[in-house]
Amino acid sequence: MTTRRALLGTSALLATGAGGARAQNAAPYVPPTPRPKSLTLLVGAAGGSSTDLWVRGFAPFLERHLKLVQVQVVNRVGEGGLAVMRDLADAPGDGSVLAYAMTPILLARAVERNATALLDRILLLGAVTEEPVALVAPPGMELEALRSRPDGRPLGLPPPTSASAIAAADLATSLPMEQLHFPSAAAARQAAMAGNVAAALVTVPEALVAVREEKLSLLAMAAPARHPQFPEVPTLREEGLPVEGALRRGIAAPARIAPEAAARVVRALRTAAADPEFLAQAESRGILPQFLDGQAWGKLVSQELVELRSRWETSPWQVSGG
Repeated sequence: MTTRRALLGTSALLATGAGGARAQNAAPYVPPTPRPKSLTLLVGAAGGSSTDLWVRGFAPFLERHLKLVQVQVVNRVGEGGLAVMRDLADAPGDGSVLAYAMTPILLARAVERNATALLDRILLLGAVTEEPVALVAPPGMELEALRSRPDGRPLGLPPPTSASAIAAADLATSLPMEQLHFPSAAAARQAAMAGNVAAALVTVPEALVAVREEKLSLLAMAAPARHPQFPEVPTLREEGLPVEGALRRGIAAPARIAPEAAARVVRALRTAAADPEFLAQAESRGILPQFLDGQAWGKLVSQELVELRSRWETSPWQVSGG
């Protein structure tokens, strides 16, 4: 005769067996994926501009190397790019808001608008690229011919606050040519291609396509060393013209950013600048991927700021840009 106690025991064993089977067939525990944090990357240029496109092209690399961060690019136009730096200076110090910075353009804008105090409220975390300035001319033109000014045509330049125009100020005494500013580097390049100016001073990436299509020739680099993609092109210093200039692009933060947050971004910038995909993109555009930490970049900025202040006091350039 089956007792009630026996029936209960049998039921418990069956339940245990079924539970064990379910446990063996259950999926392993997977901890929830942390939700990516949001990071706002400010850019002081209009959407679709060359500056905006550069920032949006770099943002995925910053996102990749920061890890678990979603980067949102936000455009803020005004004051020749200084409005975005004012927003950055007032941003929280937790690293959630950063801004794109390019020098020496940022410095020139601050000098001409009497806003250099703003630079003390931001912190340059690191530069990731360098774009050397180059002297270009139509094929057949030689540097020696420019020195003698054979036909009086001017030297074409981008706007006065560009890296090329700033370098050209140092070139004026050694290369006695009238300097003519155009609204953009593209316009200066086009004037050189058309022969409306004897030569132009622009960055290598701005001239690269025309050089590859043999519509312009590289005469010399305004750099301390020859460009790795154009080792046959001498530097201006080698030609007896001690002039150097370059555009540097990087990231800035509020001056009050927490040290640990700043260190995290600096690490990401350093690894992004060495990312194989980033290196390949830079090479295709004639850009030199060169990481400079805040200290090294700041040292260059300090020197450039002194020079720009002195130049503004003695021979101020025309202010342009909203």
